[in-house]
Amino acid sequence: MDELSERIEVLRSCGFVDDSGMRDLNRIAEVLVSECGVSRNDEVLGTLIAHVAAALKRARDGEKINPLAADVISDVVDSEVYPEALRIQHELLGSMENDLSADERDFVLVHIGGLLMSRASR
Repeated sequence: MDELSERIEVLRSCGFVDDSGMRDLNRIAEVLVSECGVSRNDEVLGTLIAHVAAALKRARDGEKINPLAADVISDVVDSEVYPEALRIQHELLGSMENDLSADERDFVLVHIGGLLMSRASR
């Protein structure tokens, strides 16, 4: 079991996410490794997994988040990776059992954009 799998299992075993959430986190990792070409040990991937785990918990608890600042989102929207980031975001969200709010989906898009931008700079 790799470090990311262990992290996801810890999130499930401590009750932070349920079994459905754990399946979603594993699907997200699979999609991003496949589509973005990142390693399962990538720090941005780990951050995104942690954010989605927290988003699932917030949704379960009825908690809202503050939306991202418009300039943060526009950094991704105005980038050359935006079409690919949007496609991957739709694939990722479509693979999940649970729904995320629009504000949480924006965070996911920004994380995906960051993964793609870091891959392009290598």
